[in-house]
Amino acid sequence: MVSVEAELKALARNPELIHAALSRWAVGERSIYSDCYFDYPDRGWARQGNELRVRTVTDELGRTRTLLTFKELAVDGASGSKPEHETAVEDADVLVTVLTSLGVEQIVAFEKRCVNYPVHRPGS
Repeated sequence: MVSVEAELKALARNPELIHAALSRWAVGERSIYSDCYFDYPDRGWARQGNELRVRTVTDELGRTRTLLTFKELAVDGASGSKPEHETAVEDADVLVTVLTSLGVEQIVAFEKRCVNYPVHRPGS
């Protein structure tokens, strides 16, 4: 089964108010996402709208997990939602070695500090 990333972005003029409201529904889980995106030297995947990402997530307790994600072309222009193929990876360094040996290179790397609120709708 292929999942589709569905993410809408909005300008938050008062993020503290948003965090306070979400905290009434769930306990925030802080994480650091370390993302590296890869492509061929000619940027062929990027030109087509595809993405290849290696993400290492570090939680508040210092536990890490690494994911390899390939994103297909957007299926919705307004949100940019893309079908995603994702799998867990045991060792990020080994994966990066394999990818670069196959001819792709790191094109960008950055970190995001996130607070996720696991809020579920009733019945889901």
